Amino acid sequence: MTESGEDLLRKALAGAVAGLDESRRLAVVEVAADGIITFELRRDDLGRPRCRFGPVVAWTSLADEHAWDHSGRDLDPTGQDPTEEAVIRAAGVHSHAALILVCSFPGSPLAGQALAWLHAARPEAAAFVQADVRVDALLREVVLNDPLDRPYELVVLKRSAMTGRLELAAHQLFGIGTRPGATAEVTARCESGDDRGTTFAVVAWGRKPLLLSLQSARLVPGRYDFTVELERPGRVRLTGLPGLVEDDRTWADLVATVPRQLGNRDVSQHLVCAVEISGAQENVTQRLDRLRQMIATMSAGLADLLEVSLITYGAHSYERGVQEEPVEVVDWLVSPGQALTSLNRLEERGPGAEGHPHGAQLEDMLAVVVGRVAGREAGRTVLLTVGDRPPHPPRVNGTLLPCPHRHDWDLLLRRLEQHPGMAFGAICDRDAQEAGPVWSRLGATALTRLDALDIREFGAELGLTAPQDQSVPFPLIEVP
Repeated sequence: MTESGEDLLRKALAGAVAGLDESRRLAVVEVAADGIITFELRRDDLGRPRCRFGPVVAWTSLADEHAWDHSGRDLDPTGQDPTEEAVIRAAGVHSHAALILVCSFPGSPLAGQALAWLHAARPEAAAFVQADVRVDALLREVVLNDPLDRPYELVVLKRSAMTGRLELAAHQLFGIGTRPGATAEVTARCESGDDRGTTFAVVAWGRKPLLLSLQSARLVPGRYDFTVELERPGRVRLTGLPGLVEDDRTWADLVATVPRQLGNRDVSQHLVCAVEISGAQENVTQRLDRLRQMIATMSAGLADLLEVSLITYGAHSYERGVQEEPVEVVDWLVSPGQALTSLNRLEERGPGAEGHPHGAQLEDMLAVVVGRVAGREAGRTVLLTVGDRPPHPPRVNGTLLPCPHRHDWDLLLRRLEQHPGMAFGAICDRDAQEAGPVWSRLGATALTRLDALDIREFGAELGLTAPQDQSVPFPLIEVP
């Protein structure tokens, strides 16, 4: 089937618009019945094609100014042709924009002569002669049906099912080349939001993300299926979410409310509590008390999903004939209630032997934990270390004597750091900088001083519970 002249023009306009970017422009000059009309098209920062046009430069004004009669004959007695320059200037064809010429009134000698002058000025321009074509209507149609020149994506939060960490991310809705009318089906979980609810933000990606749409809805926490429709470039419509309203919050305000962690309320948790029991009785009692508060608070939120292990470690003894107390696994994978009972017995027993005053059996404790957690795949494990002193090195190093068992705390800790689903919390008697570099790593996920512990906030950082005032501003998609 042969394409009509209008179809060929439509295809040429669509191809030229598709080739636009933020630095390239397109000019479409219509030589019409009443004069010359110039349309200028470019893409805005969001990649949308924009079209503007100036007023019609009427044939009568050109004839009056340059004594050009309606036959298109130059009447200048000097033999010069001032009307050609005026037509070219009126059309603006000397710009750097790509050019398409359209004559929609081919029966007029004036229009024919003007088209010839314009084509001579820009011989590389495509020229079309099509009677009674509506160039403005064709351009509107082409712009509204222009395929996307960049992806459109939904702003989401991704949570690691193992660590509970939250990260801002983008879920693709429409790829490059998608045309208006396309739809994308999305499934996401919505948690408790603030007074505005959950925010659904759609962005276009160029050199940086640019906001296309920002709407919010107060939703009951749960899973939602909804549809996003591409109505036209730069405009999307969300359906399937009740109570959506426009949101005028700033991007910075929204991002500032994203929590670092989300309580893992649907993942089994293994809380390994390692507590130093050497030192002053007051310090040991306070350490055990902090563990008691942590276990009681976390078990209230996680119920049957929480299992607890309890390990004690003290100080090495380097005196001949004095036997040191080894690292003790008091409980392993027991209920929170049983662990709390064991803590009470430890408090009644009192501090362990003093031993070496400047180091503790941290490296021995790490060796025990590595041996116990190896091969455990289900759920996630949180190592919570409570104490003060640094570990002994595997060999002579400065003022600290080496570990009698030659355990290398750095190597052991690296093995734990590589274990899937491992998180690290530390409650140190003093600032971690004073206690040594190992405490910063033992508290890589959450770190606090013994006398400054905020139970709920600390538990939230470890992914064991959520703060009471936590709000999650964007829909949530989980990742492994």
